[in-house]
Amino acid sequence: MRFIRRPRCEYTVTDRKRAAAVRLQRRQRDKLPLLAPLIAETQPSIDQVMTTRVDSWIVWEQRDRDRRAAQWRRGRALLDQHEPATRQALLAYWNGHRWLPGDPMYLLDLLHGYGRGRTIIDEGRLRPAVVTIPVGEAVAAFGPAKPFASAWFGKHANGHESPMRSPTGGQEP
Repeated sequence: MRFIRRPRCEYTVTDRKRAAAVRLQRRQRDKLPLLAPLIAETQPSIDQVMTTRVDSWIVWEQRDRDRRAAQWRRGRALLDQHEPATRQALLAYWNGHRWLPGDPMYLLDLLHGYGRGRTIIDEGRLRPAVVTIPVGEAVAAFGPAKPFASAWFGKHANGHESPMRSPTGGQEP
């Protein structure tokens, strides 16, 4: 099964991030000028802010990796519920489709679409269930298209200007 590994990234403390934290604390103090000294006492130092951000980044990254792993497990479990021929067709589509990234959400969306009938298996290949027909056939089957409502563009269908757009506000001169 096609799978693209997600690279791990570290949180890098930079001068710009430190400056942004300083600006944030200044804005918090400036918001309530009478309480600025009290707010300044309760604000952590910039080093503490950066340490907290690094720690929370590590936790967030692990949570995201766990979530993606759970999605992969869910996708594989859903795939295993199908018959071998269906599973083979779905896997062939998944592995051979170059525009689908190897992401678990795309696999789950593919399986959801198949489960809802948006895609069907035709002669061992997955294809969309809806077939588009040429305009001529659609007109013959359903009739001509309805006209656009032109009141949105300042004139009613009868050619008169909309009262909301007229310079007199709908009043006759």
